[in-house]
Amino acid sequence: MSVLSDSEISRIKVQLRSFDCNERESDIYIQSLLMGPRSVQDLARNLKMNRVTVYSASEQLIEKGLLFETRQGKKRLLVAAEPSVLHQMLQRKMNELNLINNNLDYTIELLSKLKKGDDSKPTVKFYEGVEGFKKMVEETLEAKGEVRIFQSVQFLAAAVDPVYLEDYVRRRAEKGISARLIFPPNNFAEGLERRRKQYKTETRYLAPDDKWSAGFFTWNNKIAFLSFTHGRQTCTILENSDLAYFFQNIVFEMAWEKARPRI
Repeated sequence: MSVLSDSEISRIKVQLRSFDCNERESDIYIQSLLMGPRSVQDLARNLKMNRVTVYSASEQLIEKGLLFETRQGKKRLLVAAEPSVLHQMLQRKMNELNLINNNLDYTIELLSKLKKGDDSKPTVKFYEGVEGFKKMVEETLEAKGEVRIFQSVQFLAAAVDPVYLEDYVRRRAEKGISARLIFPPNNFAEGLERRRKQYKTETRYLAPDDKWSAGFFTWNNKIAFLSFTHGRQTCTILENSDLAYFFQNIVFEMAWEKARPRI
């Protein structure tokens, strides 16, 4: 009989699920700890499972490192690994995730070369709300070179946590992506101005009476149009090289010339 309550057993199974153990495998590992070295047949009998099912699951547990095999004469016995083996398994998973993370940008770049499409037809994505805006912002971290932003920051700061914005700016700079921004005068813009070298930003300002509740981000072949009308945040992303060129090199540059370099 288990020395643990049902709720404690359930908690263990939830944790084991994080290590890719299904319900059956978790039951077998827990039973192996309770019983000590046992044959597949003994485990199957105690768990009221089919012997073939227990054999198959035990092979998976051996591969994961939660069970190992020993011999007693000619008899094959299964032994549960010490629970501390979960630390080793966690470290392996962390190493795998670090490897994935380190290679992800390069993999995305390679996959992007495979993407085919008619560049004359804009692709459109629509996001709504704060989380939608964050999805768009995260996409700008794929920029090749520069992000250009023409935005009303008071609406932006009201919609999104300033701590998140600050963290985004820091991460963008760490990736070597610069930004030019056109804002109306505001506290957030002043903070960027003071740390413009650290954050790789250059900011210009329109007159204080120039107020609007929309704006755009543009990078690579994308333009993201933002609207904050009536308290509803929407973001529409168009991907098209001609439109991106027009907004980056015509619309933005005209506004940049009109804007002032200091508040």
